[in-house]
Amino acid sequence: MQLTELLYQRVKELGGQGQLALRPGYVAIVSRAGAVRAALVATLFPGPDDQRKLMDGAAAEGPLRIGLGLIAGDGIPYRILREVGGSRQLQRFDPASKKFTLLTEDSLEIDSFLRVDCGLPPGDAYANFFVIENNELPSVRAQAISSAGAVQVDRAKVKALREELESTQRFEGLQDALFKVQQRLHELGEMDHRLRAAEEEYRNADEQAQRSPWTAEQIKDLTKRAASAKDLQKRREEQLGEVSTRLQRASEETPAEVKPFSQDPWFGGGLAGGLALDALAFALKSPNIALLGLIPYAAALVSVLRWIQADEAEKEAAASLEDLIAREKQLKKTFDDEATPLQAALKAANAGSADELIEIFKQREEVLALRDAAKARCDALQADPELSQVATEMRGLDAERRKLEQDVAAQGFARAVGEIEKDLKAALGIAAAPAKAGAKSGLLLAVLEGALPMLLAGRAAELLNLTAEEIWVQVGPRLSTYLAALTDQRVVAAKPDAKGALILAAKDGRQGPYLGMPVPLRDLCYSALRLALLERVVTAKKLPVVVDDAFAPLAPEKRQLIGKMLKGLAAQTQVIHRSAEAPAAGLADHLVQVDMVQS
Repeated sequence: MQLTELLYQRVKELGGQGQLALRPGYVAIVSRAGAVRAALVATLFPGPDDQRKLMDGAAAEGPLRIGLGLIAGDGIPYRILREVGGSRQLQRFDPASKKFTLLTEDSLEIDSFLRVDCGLPPGDAYANFFVIENNELPSVRAQAISSAGAVQVDRAKVKALREELESTQRFEGLQDALFKVQQRLHELGEMDHRLRAAEEEYRNADEQAQRSPWTAEQIKDLTKRAASAKDLQKRREEQLGEVSTRLQRASEETPAEVKPFSQDPWFGGGLAGGLALDALAFALKSPNIALLGLIPYAAALVSVLRWIQADEAEKEAAASLEDLIAREKQLKKTFDDEATPLQAALKAANAGSADELIEIFKQREEVLALRDAAKARCDALQADPELSQVATEMRGLDAERRKLEQDVAAQGFARAVGEIEKDLKAALGIAAAPAKAGAKSGLLLAVLEGALPMLLAGRAAELLNLTAEEIWVQVGPRLSTYLAALTDQRVVAAKPDAKGALILAAKDGRQGPYLGMPVPLRDLCYSALRLALLERVVTAKKLPVVVDDAFAPLAPEKRQLIGKMLKGLAAQTQVIHRSAEAPAAGLADHLVQVDMVQS
């Protein structure tokens, strides 16, 4: 998670209203206004003391409002707006309108968003670990405790309250686990719903496509026929008209009926004359007369040849007429066969014209395209390997949800952590110390000074789901580096002893308890431990670190060195450091100047 802006209106020390731009990396806020830290934390985790911490003398003139811009794990900008003493709003940035739109005003949903989408721990865990207050150094804390008077500790009540605190933290852990399981079940249900909806959409589209009497190939062919229907009709009329004209012409030019050659007088006369001359030549025994008889025979032959010529012409005319009639029938059949599928389609579609049929086919093609798109979506969802495990995972999560619900029900009612810590401070006899000395609320000031290093390590281990022993092993090398740098090699190592007290080691091997160090050296050792544990946690938990001018009591060269260490932390996560003095030139990635307004 990354903070992007701080919005405020009527906030003590900050004036009427304004906006602070926050960027990734090491953000240095140069200001003496301690309300900057209070506004940042109060937006994320509302508390009962926020109005006292943030209200200024002019608040009566208008409402006290604060807001925080952030980028969650999904990479989308959000805003949390809060009217102190009133409700909160969660807004999400809409890229289309370039504005923030309301997402929810429900406080539980906002807290759920901060836990699940942003990865924020409970408010006390965040404020006591990721926020370094301006009174955290042992020297400052010692002054606050001494001003509070003698501490009267009710050990039995302290033990009971600490047990209640541990039980409540376990209860909150169960609730968080239950919420995550329910959230995952909801996500799986949405995934399964999307698949079922895609399958249903495909079935409906397929049923609609199946109602068509034509296949896609038939639609393509019929569309082509419908588009060329007018051309087909034109060609039919042209070709049949041409054949009809030739038929009419052939009927008009048909030759007259030819009489048999036997009825031709030239045939009979020529044949009779030839026979008569042959008979005379036989009687007179004169070949010359017989030769002369060939002339009448030639006349008969000419008659036969004329008849043959006329008969052939008649047969040719009859054959041509029959060919034209057959051609006409063939053309009609060919055009009728080609038009039959289209006519059948027009009848089936109840369409009056080819254009209407084409429009129907276009609608049908749209239905087929919708079916194909629905099938593609359905296939893509079915190919998702995560979807194939939905049923199995849902069964397992459902069983886990029932068990967590039983555990939560068995735990029963649990008080808020803040209330338990308040009672714990009262049992320790320092309930009034925070109000008098401006000390930090929570367990860090509710225990003795010697337990603070162990408490910090315990917080880090809890955030990383490690044991206290594991966190000391992991942080040891970097803690040695921080200690050596800040103490100028006077302290080079630290580790807890068997009783849980922090033991510091010098370069020559000498050892001593943390509480036995001079207060100035203890300030440096505490700072080294605080930064080393932060560095280890932010490698896994990318949460903003807020530093509220905590290191101002240190020498200038130590403050500059700590600035470089915070710059190193900024390589892992966002670091927001408010200090009264500007850091060295070029140290901060982003510098914000905020003038303090006297109320």
